[in-house]
Amino acid sequence: MYMMVKVNLEEFENISDDVDFCKKLLNEQNCLTFPSQCFFESGFFRMIICTTPETINAFGDRLQDFCSAHYKA
Repeated sequence: MYMMVKVNLEEFENISDDVDFCKKLLNEQNCLTFPSQCFFESGFFRMIICTTPETINAFGDRLQDFCSAHYKA
């Protein structure tokens, strides 16, 4: 199962689009997601949610750390 998540790019510093968001998330937090541009859309990322609750919670923690690090103050 998959989930598309909207990214409000204007709320982040130094992130230009969904591709940039996904690349930085992978490099900084070791989380693999897919930019919605792969699916002819923009401003979202796709994540896989057919895994254990522990893995989903760990992803959520890493995503929160990433967003906190890049959020415009």
